Amino acid sequence: MRMKLFCAFGMLFAGFANSGNAAVTTLDFNSIPLHPSNHEISVAKPYLEDGFKLTTLAGVSFQLSGGIIYAIMPSSPYWTGSVGLYSGVVTNHGSAFLLEKQDGGTFDLLSMDAASFWTIASGRQFTVFGYPQAGSYVSQSFLLDATTNALETLSFNDSFKNLNKIIFSSTYAQVDNIKLGIPSPISTVPLPGAAWILLSGLGFISRRNIAKALRWTR
Repeated sequence: MRMKLFCAFGMLFAGFANSGNAAVTTLDFNSIPLHPSNHEISVAKPYLEDGFKLTTLAGVSFQLSGGIIYAIMPSSPYWTGSVGLYSGVVTNHGSAFLLEKQDGGTFDLLSMDAASFWTIASGRQFTVFGYPQAGSYVSQSFLLDATTNALETLSFNDSFKNLNKIIFSSTYAQVDNIKLGIPSPISTVPLPGAAWILLSGLGFISRRNIAKALRWTR
């Protein structure tokens, strides 16, 4: 009997546990219009796309407003085939990108594309800081290749999950195709359907028990 009861409840919870994988979105900046002659154009801050906002910060503790966001255009020698973003430098304070969800929710950082403006190694360092909802921070550093007009994909480990925000390099390289995971809410079977599953399972158990009791009374 316990095995049958377990199966019935298993059928019910299978419906309630139908939670899909995190939805994935990619910030590709393709909504930014191309300019026929400028090497780059400025982009209003914050830049908004697919429920995310991208802006810039500056200063040792990122307490200052960062540099202007620029979009690489096709006439630039750094054009990679699609629009990439970087930021100008705030004198004596640098600049970095800050990426967050517009609604303040959490997300996973899966990957992003980047291309350095430098060929020397010191200019090709690229670091990303993630700030998990649980607190503290994680980081991952890369040495970009010396090809200044070709993107390379940077993949992130499992520590970059359930983040409130990420802060990453913005002045020495352009970024593109930021791939993000958005946790999906648990999808549940509508109550009538769930109840039918449970009742049908329990009904099956009850019929077996009634039949068994009748055999004992004969």
